[in-house]
Amino acid sequence: MLRGDEVTGDDASGVTTEAVAEVLRLGPHTVQLRPENGGKYPYGNPLVVQGTERSAMLDACLHAAPVDVDLLLISHYHEDHTVDVARCSGEVWAHERDVEAVRSQSAFATAMEIPDDEIGAVREEFRWSPVPEARAFADGHVFDLGGGVRITALHLPGHTPGHCGFFIEPDGVVFLGDVDLSSFGPLYSDAESRIADVRSTLERCARIEASVYAAAHHKGPYWDRDEFLAALEVYAGVVDVRDQKVLDLVRAGRRTAEEMVGQGVVYRPGKRPEFADRVELSTCGKHLADLVERGVLTAAADGTHAIA
Repeated sequence: MLRGDEVTGDDASGVTTEAVAEVLRLGPHTVQLRPENGGKYPYGNPLVVQGTERSAMLDACLHAAPVDVDLLLISHYHEDHTVDVARCSGEVWAHERDVEAVRSQSAFATAMEIPDDEIGAVREEFRWSPVPEARAFADGHVFDLGGGVRITALHLPGHTPGHCGFFIEPDGVVFLGDVDLSSFGPLYSDAESRIADVRSTLERCARIEASVYAAAHHKGPYWDRDEFLAALEVYAGVVDVRDQKVLDLVRAGRRTAEEMVGQGVVYRPGKRPEFADRVELSTCGKHLADLVERGVLTAAADGTHAIA
């Protein structure tokens, strides 16, 4: 559900907004910069927050690049959230568990398990470059923008190890990053992503009391808490659906992650993105490991799995 007034680009000062289709007011100090496609990948829905002393941008996307904002707060290191980060004249911040992938190209490629021959394309499409001086914050870190406007970091790991949301006061707006409430469900295919972290993050999100719930992609923003919780429940349910698909494949004799690729655990059969095999291999492997850890499956020395 969308609600709010379209406002002028002056409310997003310090940000290059040539391709912004709508500047949506979320609170007295907070606007969302929406592209024409509603924020679907490779675009997003970043926020700009204005205090009396400083301004902050939450994520940097293809249609809205940071230039003169005082603070760029990155929800996580993925390429569609770190566009043009090196152009930001202010401070660039990321969670302590993600910040090395912002500071270093090699750390970025390792974290995302991107082959060397694909890094050039990512750098070109997303105008990505490392920011060696990027600063690190921890869960609960408060950024004071002046005039009572404060942003508190909320560690929401799983998508990446340092994935974060941000709570904006006094507006009561929470930015959920890539807890995007899409029908696709959570994505947790990076090298250090963990399904247990995804589950704990979704539980934390359900406990957040806010006036507005805004994600980086797809759904919302939500002004109604019940609508948000209903969307969150559907989104979280995708993890359980994938669990069941993995268990069904084990019962059918496909007992390794390699054998599960292309079997519909993550992507529907038919047209698939070029990176689908890599994502499915990682995701299925994480489900198998998580099911073993929970005692639902057993793992043999040869890498195969069976029902416990």
